[in-house]
Amino acid sequence: MVENLLTQPIPVIAGSEAGSLWMSTELHGRVRGPKRLPAVEGGAHMDFYDVPKYVDRAVAEATPFFREHLVAESADQG
Repeated sequence: MVENLLTQPIPVIAGSEAGSLWMSTELHGRVRGPKRLPAVEGGAHMDFYDVPKYVDRAVAEATPFFREHLVAESADQG
């Protein structure tokens, strides 16, 4: 149902060493709306909870995506 329900912009941020990377890749492939799939080099899934070097890189990847898509949508509605 991803193809029909997940149409809003979505960044799927994953670690290159995450055991769940295949799930992120599959999700990214099925999303029809604007999307981005950066893989943070060396990161595993749990690293994004509390390891600053991975959290900071994930935020750095997500921030421009959100700025582009959320600001544009807010301006269109205002």
